[in-house]
Amino acid sequence: MGNDYIQTLVNFGISILIPAAFISFYWMRDKYFIRYKIQREYVFKERIGIKNKLAKSKTPLIKAAEELNFRLWNLSQNINEGWTKCEDLEQLKIKGNFYYIKSSVYRLLTFFYWLERSEMDIYDFDFSMADKKDALYLKYIKTLKHFFCDNDLFSGIKYDYNYENAHFFKDHISVFTKYISKDNCNMSYEEFLIKFENNFEEISPIVKYICSLDSSEDNLQYNVLMSFHLFLMLFLNKYGLDYHYTPKKKFDKLIKEKYYTIIIKTGLVKFFDRNKIDTEVKWIIKGLKL
Repeated sequence: MGNDYIQTLVNFGISILIPAAFISFYWMRDKYFIRYKIQREYVFKERIGIKNKLAKSKTPLIKAAEELNFRLWNLSQNINEGWTKCEDLEQLKIKGNFYYIKSSVYRLLTFFYWLERSEMDIYDFDFSMADKKDALYLKYIKTLKHFFCDNDLFSGIKYDYNYENAHFFKDHISVFTKYISKDNCNMSYEEFLIKFENNFEEISPIVKYICSLDSSEDNLQYNVLMSFHLFLMLFLNKYGLDYHYTPKKKFDKLIKEKYYTIIIKTGLVKFFDRNKIDTEVKWIIKGLKL
């Protein structure tokens, strides 16, 4: 009688536990499925948002990069002509004077503007959710901007970081881009000239930067600009159209004939490593023998 009673209790317990186990299993499964679904939807929404925002700013950024690339190629061939020299900056306010300086400032500002837009447009999204292609594109954008703000470039070289000579303070980039901003876009060159020839105090560090360029080996401003130009070409090679592409033979020739004077090589190694972009700059590493 006792054994029958115990068996009855066991059977009763089993009859309760098995359904409870099934209920618990399906409840846990549904719980994790819902959580997984929410996570998947979040990732998808963030990735699509990032991709769409980057697409809107990509075309004007590539256009700005193209125009700046043309100017830097021209400068590499004519750096000794003195076209970037102006002893009295007040002379720049004279209408029609110093086209090369003013247009160079404009092209650099326009490029900065679209770099900033590319970053600002996606600030409401979770960068960590970007897919691999967009993550790499963002890495290029940040590196292009950091070329003019990162002190690592001057590693091993005597340089006073307290003044904007061969670099700009990072927060000032936004000040520069506001100068050229109009109606949620960059202003035209004609509009820029009118504003510039009236007052360029807000962007004076860029103006001084351009006016300080020369081909001497220890000119750090031109060292940075030459290094930047090499990376800019790699950016256009990867994200531009076919006519933006610079063949490796032409790339290497520019280094061999013009940019071999770059002395910030130690800084470039640190800079590329810090920006996690070293696998993308093999042409530069090999060409400059970093």
